[in-house]
Amino acid sequence: MNVNWSTGEKRRPCKLVATAVAAAALTAGAVVPTVGTAHATVRAAASKTFTWNTLHKGDCTMFSGARWTVYPNGTAYFRATVTSSDNNDAWLMRARLKDGNGAVLTALRNAAIQDPANPTKFVKNLPDHTQRYVWTAKGTFDRGWYDDIKQMSLVNSC
Repeated sequence: MNVNWSTGEKRRPCKLVATAVAAAALTAGAVVPTVGTAHATVRAAASKTFTWNTLHKGDCTMFSGARWTVYPNGTAYFRATVTSSDNNDAWLMRARLKDGNGAVLTALRNAAIQDPANPTKFVKNLPDHTQRYVWTAKGTFDRGWYDDIKQMSLVNSC
């Protein structure tokens, strides 16, 4: 045992060594793990949301705030408000997921396939030109792409 002569406190040598090692490590800039210390492992974001300003195509309008949200499990959800200046129109959309350089990784597949010959096509019928319609859709993609997704684009027609 060591004795602190000013306080009379008795200390075990191993505590002194441990304290000295920790102090030296902190002085040197090393990280000493403690209970509750965050780990350096970065977890993937819970979701990524892409939002658009107002889009026009032919007679159709998709209003500002349209958004796709993609999730690490390979699912994606869409919500928008759309209308047309003509009766019996339809908004057709394809959604492409891209990397940070703008390269297409994959296209979203419609989870409720409307056209078996084209599973990446999303369609919203717009029967009455006086109405605005809420459009929701669910898509899927290979979840292996999730970490690479940085951008998204829409290809539209009306």
